Amino acid sequence: MKLLKSIQNRMKPQNQKAAVQLEDTLNSINTLTKVERVKNFQNYALQKAGLNNGDATSLKTHLSCIKDGYVVDETYNENEHQTRKQQIVEKIELKQDEKEGVEGNKRNIESVEIPSSKEKIKDYDSEIQQTKLDLEANKINTGYQAIKHYTYMTLVVLLSVYLILFYASAIYASFFRNASALIELAGDDIALYLDSIFDIKGIFTPSYSLIIVYLGAFLFFAIGMIPHTMEGKYRKLKSGLAILGSLVVDALLAYKIDKGIHDLKVMAGIAEEDWNFLTSINFYLVLAFGFLAYLVWGYMFELMIKEKDKKNAHISAELLIKGLKKAIREERQHINTLETKVIELESQITILKSQIEHLKRDLDRAMLNPDLLSQSLTSFYMGWLQFLNGTTELNEKKEACTIAYETFMNTHFKTTPSFN
Repeated sequence: MKLLKSIQNRMKPQNQKAAVQLEDTLNSINTLTKVERVKNFQNYALQKAGLNNGDATSLKTHLSCIKDGYVVDETYNENEHQTRKQQIVEKIELKQDEKEGVEGNKRNIESVEIPSSKEKIKDYDSEIQQTKLDLEANKINTGYQAIKHYTYMTLVVLLSVYLILFYASAIYASFFRNASALIELAGDDIALYLDSIFDIKGIFTPSYSLIIVYLGAFLFFAIGMIPHTMEGKYRKLKSGLAILGSLVVDALLAYKIDKGIHDLKVMAGIAEEDWNFLTSINFYLVLAFGFLAYLVWGYMFELMIKEKDKKNAHISAELLIKGLKKAIREERQHINTLETKVIELESQITILKSQIEHLKRDLDRAMLNPDLLSQSLTSFYMGWLQFLNGTTELNEKKEACTIAYETFMNTHFKTTPSFN
């Protein structure tokens, strides 16, 4: 009432009719602070239009009250309305939590992970520079141990001799062993004699065939060295393929030796014709004595080379610097990955903000079903027009009310219903 008196005093209305009209409008606003339920919006509008003499300002006031849920259809379900609002509120809270989580992730990457990687790069750069200075001042501690170097070298030499003799014996037993003479010499111990995988006596008996035998042995030995000479981008892959090739070659040689032993036993009458090399112990023994020995030789060879490189300070420094530069490249790649992730997180944050704003707009509209609300507003306006159409004296107000209604609907619903 204080608001009413204040407005009335300041307006100084030209006539009593205008003052009464204003009072009715303000009384309506005060009345509508509580939810009012109506059976028919058209009849309700006709009544209110009569009380306010069809005033356009009063029309906008009542339209706003209907939109904000202070005037509702009596069939309106408050529980459903509150449930719908609560669901939207919960969705907003979930999106807010998700956005805060993504923002925290982004802050952690920008303030912790990226600076940490950059600090590591600085440390690696400093270590490279220090290594170069130590090299110039002859202060490089290579970690070289002579006893290790010579131990590895001795084992490599012994294993090299063993592999040469092994392959020579295997080749001789596979291709040059005289089956008839072997059976005659075997005597009473024929079974044990024929089970001999290798023929050591044969590779030390002078013969022209030994030329091929030893050249072939060096060929097999050279094949085994290939994986340890690989360099370049796909070194590990190439080395793996070379080792696989060595295994295939050894398996073929083992098959050939075992096949020859079986044939000798058949000739001597101590074995059946049926034979499967996969179930023969001799096949696996050849692989064990050959391929596994080669793997051990390769491991010792690598250790010998590494220990020898330690002896040279320049080589040790180069290896250390090479490792540090590799670590720097990896850290830079990690930083690039993190920066890409930051961009992705920023995009997620933008999307979440948009979703939250959309949900907030949904919450603003959740007072009533939008379609039902639009119908209620339209029905109310039709009742208001019904009053205005009662006399031509209200044509001017009718035009003002039409403009007010269309503006209101365009503002809140982006549309104006057609009455044609």
